[in-house]
Amino acid sequence: MSRKIESFLWLILGAGLLVFMGWRWNVPAAVWLAPIFLIRFFRLQERWVTTLWAVPLMTLALFINITGSWDFPLAAEVGIAMLRAAPLLAALYLDRTLVRRLPPVFGTLIYPAIYVIMDFALSLTPLGTVFSAATTQFGHTAFIQLAAITGIWGLAFVMGWCAATLNLLWEKKFEIRQVTGPGLVLIVTLTVTLLIGGLRLSTSAAPTSTVKVAGITVPHQRDYWGEIIDRGTPPDAVQRYAAELVAVEDQLFARSTQAAQAGAKIVFWSEANALLSPEQVDDFLARAQAFAKEYQVYFMPAFVIFQYDHATADNQLTMIAPSGEVAYSYTKTMSWYPTRSDGILHVVETPYGRLSSAICFDMDFPALIQQAAQLKTDIMLVPAYDWEPIKPYHTEVGLFRAVENGFSIVRQVNEGTSMAVDYRGQLLAQQDFFTTAEPTMLVDVPTQGVATFYGGLGNWFVWVCGGLSVALLVLGLIRKR
Repeated sequence: MSRKIESFLWLILGAGLLVFMGWRWNVPAAVWLAPIFLIRFFRLQERWVTTLWAVPLMTLALFINITGSWDFPLAAEVGIAMLRAAPLLAALYLDRTLVRRLPPVFGTLIYPAIYVIMDFALSLTPLGTVFSAATTQFGHTAFIQLAAITGIWGLAFVMGWCAATLNLLWEKKFEIRQVTGPGLVLIVTLTVTLLIGGLRLSTSAAPTSTVKVAGITVPHQRDYWGEIIDRGTPPDAVQRYAAELVAVEDQLFARSTQAAQAGAKIVFWSEANALLSPEQVDDFLARAQAFAKEYQVYFMPAFVIFQYDHATADNQLTMIAPSGEVAYSYTKTMSWYPTRSDGILHVVETPYGRLSSAICFDMDFPALIQQAAQLKTDIMLVPAYDWEPIKPYHTEVGLFRAVENGFSIVRQVNEGTSMAVDYRGQLLAQQDFFTTAEPTMLVDVPTQGVATFYGGLGNWFVWVCGGLSVALLVLGLIRKR
């Protein structure tokens, strides 16, 4: 087999594995393997022009991964696929350009450092971290403990570093003695990472106290967003479905009553589960306050307030104390719809720890959720609304914030997978909306979180990767001369 044909086989294999990079079909091992073959293809090309074949193939694979998984038009799906490919392509091209000019140890750092910088840049767009390579690894509990120190960026770095180092070994025909330095550094780093992660899981003290939390979901009879809001919220459409919406609200309160009677001290609803006309809001809140006071619970209904004659709505939650007083209200910040959120998270001090909240997609943005760490949150309550093709992956993406910031998370999801985890990302409860007759999740949650390095210092590791990238670029240019 010719060298050229062989290299294109690696391209096809590497690009093909990207189909399983998170989102609709998540195969964690595929995300470790794909860059190995893609780096191999790029390094084997004598002329840069032949590397251009990678651009459409990688974009196509990532398009297949997302198409039909959400209510996106075709042009948006193509655009998202191209954006997802950008961090990979930037890292691959710079790795190919610089690797021959640098000592082997430094050469293995180009791909992971550049990928982290580009992946972080992508997280600053409206896509957040949902498409990061790191967020595909939630099931590897010992490994993801690294996020408590570096955020998810350390996970992405280690994965990319493994791929680059294995390529060095490949180039040396797998003669281990020729890559002792880079290989040893990586092996020690990976071993220490897994050992520390394992120790964090096994030696953390059992929670001294827990609180029973109830997440409530009542299925909607139809897509009210599509039927009402997306059509400009005509008053007659709201009136047409008024009886259905009242029935949903009544069921929500009935299920909440059952949860409180079962011992729940904190009760909340999934995202936008109640849908309200502006004139209904005051009566609804009075009912919610009376409920919290009667059952002596912290009660957090999540609801939408229609805006007549506008293709938008206020996507909100309200936290109510057992006294019946409103502790705080919050409007979803990161939304595909226009939002009037101020982007500020809130916390309430309770006998069960400090409670905070965010809504669904908010959890995909580490910088936003880091506020909760600064507020010393113990339990984060997350109403959410997903879609079947992206379960349970989208829930798992947001649960990384638990490990990063040191608090437990309960995410209650309409049309998705509800999950609760502690501050180590260990599963406390899980429930599939589509296989549960009455989606109510009751779970005992630790009342105390922990401080984390990442929660205090934020994206420090990204800055390290930025400095490392600049140093490698400069060194590569100097050595070329």
